[in-house]
Amino acid sequence: MTRTGVAGTDYPEERAIIDVLVAGRDSALLSWVERLEDHDIVVTVGQDRAQRRVRVDDGERVELIWRAPTELRSMPAQLVATEDGTEKCWRVRPTGPAVRGQRRSAVRAPLSLEVRASAGSTRLTGTTVDISEGGFRGLLGAPAGAAETPTPETAVAGPQVGELLDVVVDLGPGQVDAKAEVIRRHEREDDLHELSARFIGLPERTQDQIRARVFAGLRDLRQRGLL
Repeated sequence: MTRTGVAGTDYPEERAIIDVLVAGRDSALLSWVERLEDHDIVVTVGQDRAQRRVRVDDGERVELIWRAPTELRSMPAQLVATEDGTEKCWRVRPTGPAVRGQRRSAVRAPLSLEVRASAGSTRLTGTTVDISEGGFRGLLGAPAGAAETPTPETAVAGPQVGELLDVVVDLGPGQVDAKAEVIRRHEREDDLHELSARFIGLPERTQDQIRARVFAGLRDLRQRGLL
């Protein structure tokens, strides 16, 4: 293709994961760059957080956001066509140069990572159901060494909405030590605790660390045909 600039900085590279912001939507859509052409960028149809493909009308103004080597980058564009092929794609045409991107969205990936959570004397371990730089949904059980089938006397009530937790998430490699607030509990019929929590006060470097792990996980899931 005939395109000036530096791949990854002045425009997203082929096979890169990108966020697509559409006017009127509260959250970004997840997409992949399929190929670069002379004037256009062809990307997969955006998916929402429930992994549902979203219909966007031709002519809509969008914003593409991707991770460059040292920062987020953003480029204004216009959706010029929706194409059918091996995979349904959007053809988008840049309408301006790439600039430093703003952290407007938190891409979430369905990754199972070890997580340890504590509040006071309560210690729980488990795995994430999904995670983003904004927080995680996790499935937590009793501490290691506890009874396999808790009795009413040994059962742990589990974290409650509004409670602050000290959490350690194993990103493999690396780990995140953070504060997290429980924002929702999900009802279950067993003795496990399923909850959603948001990270509090994460340094930008740690957010980038989580985002990099999320993107790597999404690439792996797509290569395996699971996304």
